[in-house]
Amino acid sequence: MSSTRKRKQSPVKIQTVHKEEEPEEEVQVLNTDVVKGSGPVLPGWLWRLILLSMKVTLGFLFCLHVLTPVLILTNPWIQSKAVFLNNFRWPPFIDVTKPDEFGLGHSVRNFYLQVEEHSRVGVWHLIPQSEAEVEFSQYENLLKDGKPIFLYLHGTSGSRAGWHRVQLYKLLVSMGFHVIAFDYRGWADSVGVPTEDGVVADGYFMYKWIKLVYFLWGHSLRTANTPVFLWGHSLGTAITTKLAKMLCEKGEEPLGVILESPFTNIREAASKHPFTAPFRMLPWFEAVFLDTIDQNNISFTTDKNIAHVTTPLLILHAEDDKVVPFELGEKLYGIASETRPTNSGPLDFVSFNASYGYGHKLIFMAPELPSIISKFVDTCEEEKTTQ
Repeated sequence: MSSTRKRKQSPVKIQTVHKEEEPEEEVQVLNTDVVKGSGPVLPGWLWRLILLSMKVTLGFLFCLHVLTPVLILTNPWIQSKAVFLNNFRWPPFIDVTKPDEFGLGHSVRNFYLQVEEHSRVGVWHLIPQSEAEVEFSQYENLLKDGKPIFLYLHGTSGSRAGWHRVQLYKLLVSMGFHVIAFDYRGWADSVGVPTEDGVVADGYFMYKWIKLVYFLWGHSLRTANTPVFLWGHSLGTAITTKLAKMLCEKGEEPLGVILESPFTNIREAASKHPFTAPFRMLPWFEAVFLDTIDQNNISFTTDKNIAHVTTPLLILHAEDDKVVPFELGEKLYGIASETRPTNSGPLDFVSFNASYGYGHKLIFMAPELPSIISKFVDTCEEEKTTQ
């Protein structure tokens, strides 16, 4: 009887132990994994997100550091587009033929001039704010009123209607000056393909137009005694300096030259531009991004051209300029101080503290700018009388 009981209890006991030990073994395995440091398993969707992010990052770096250099080396003309950015227009849908829509009132006229067979430039002529409203046909007559004329040469991208450019025009006309602003060939509604020599030729044509305005009936209005100043900004400073060199060598020099946010030459400017920052660590950076600019016959060697500009010269630069670093403006000033002939006009450099936040485009906001301009104009006129 007793042996029968043992036989009956034995399988029950074994079955009970089996049921109790199985979960303990599973728990022990899980605890062992945690102790080993494997941690909890990540959800599948998170792993997929991480892998996708890694693929996108690697693909971006591949395109940035491999495909982009190859594209530029095989298509060096891209660098010409990158330097001029004439097709980049922001805002994209503005109408430069209606300057009155930019808050300029009655004081501006839009017109066009044929520079060469395949080059036509769009122009704005802003008359001094003190002038009463006049008919468009009378604008050219006003150029002989003896008030200073500023020929403005803008930088890359945009147009003569760029917001910061319009704000400077407003300041100059409020001070009693004429402003002639134009778009180089290939910009906005101007016709042609931009090159270094081409945009300088546009500037030279505009200067000659100011000095000698032709009428349809064959007569001409000479403004030879009217003071004309050149004002260049950013890339426009390189164009202005090369134009000023040409004018000085021809004996047709302007009364004065103002360079706002200038650089020494296009290679140095490109090597320090924010757009090239991701590529500077590459061993082939110069060969790909700088030498190809030379292949397009673009150099804009302001550091060499400025040695031939003998007229009074004023350089303006903000310390917080992120596009054309302040150091390049300072360097250009030092070069001009050392290389210009001793009989050249006065040279001045005005810096604007970084705390003001003027950066690359907002120097027109400086409260002291009107007095700086007035002082420079007076200096230039005094210099002329002493010659």
